[in-house]
Amino acid sequence: MKKYTVSLALGLMMIAGLSACFHHRHHNDMSIRVSEDEDEFEMEADYRKKQTHDVQVYLNNRLLSNSSVRFNEEDFVDKEITLDDNTTFYINTNPGELNIRIDKNENSEESCERVKRFCKGLEIVLKDN
Repeated sequence: MKKYTVSLALGLMMIAGLSACFHHRHHNDMSIRVSEDEDEFEMEADYRKKQTHDVQVYLNNRLLSNSSVRFNEEDFVDKEITLDDNTTFYINTNPGELNIRIDKNENSEESCERVKRFCKGLEIVLKDN
């Protein structure tokens, strides 16, 4: 009987723990992950799907402002982009998700810094909305 009670208690604790994980994901909390080494800078952002429009506007106004490239909310992009100033980076967008990766060896220091500033600003945009 004691073994059964302990097993039941452990099972309930596991279910409660898993429930908390799913509950947390259900609310689609914002998450931004940045990684950088000597060759590459990458940012992965997960956010509420209803913030997708704000992200697209920020992307167009900040990172793509001096470019003929533009995205709208319906665009789901998974490709390498080259801007008018020859900045080249990989971008993957989906509702509630954005991934940007820039190769430091193939781009100027100024281009890499602009992408980094964009990523830092995106975090502020997502927190404010």
